[in-house]
Amino acid sequence: MKKLSYVAGLALLAMTISHAAQADTIVDTGAPQGSGYSPLTFDGGDWLAAEFTTTQSWNIGSIEGYITDNGDTSQIGNTFTISVYDNNPSTNTPWLASEEYYGQATFTGDGWNGLTGISGLQLAAGAYWIAFEVGSNGNSDTFQGIMPVSTANPLTTAWYDGVSSSGYQVQSGAGYDIGVQISSSVAAVPLPSSLLMFVSGILALGRFGFGKRKAV
Repeated sequence: MKKLSYVAGLALLAMTISHAAQADTIVDTGAPQGSGYSPLTFDGGDWLAAEFTTTQSWNIGSIEGYITDNGDTSQIGNTFTISVYDNNPSTNTPWLASEEYYGQATFTGDGWNGLTGISGLQLAAGAYWIAFEVGSNGNSDTFQGIMPVSTANPLTTAWYDGVSSSGYQVQSGAGYDIGVQISSSVAAVPLPSSLLMFVSGILALGRFGFGKRKAV
């Protein structure tokens, strides 16, 4: 029993040292209440984007928007695109500059919809736009729905009207506060090679010591 407890303790030590980093919430506007405000159309002619700012580098793990099908349940399974743009005031209004990332998401029902398990998207400290688009980047998206507005923690919102030649336009106020959630990815923190050797050595010595006492 002592041998098992000793080895188990060392294994627990190794697991504690090589722990999993916790996911961090980068943006959480809260679910839109929508009370007293009309939701914003979200389809092939109407796109929406929200600006957020980070003060450090992040590995983005998930991006979701609060989206509903406006009563049309046949929209479940249809797709839309999520894009991440740099913020660059030397380009256009509202300064969506180079695209850092895009991915195709599937609508699963009213509520939070988007991309999870994202890998390879690292954003340095700065300002960015998260855009919800239908049919961008050559994707054959077909989703037609709405994004409710008025959140507890609003972001600056840009609205794209497909019939306008001016593209994205900055809008603000509770009537444009869409729901957005962004989280960092979870990555295991590996043991340094020197520490691995140290733990392995302790385990080996423990096994040797137990075996010697048993022989005596």
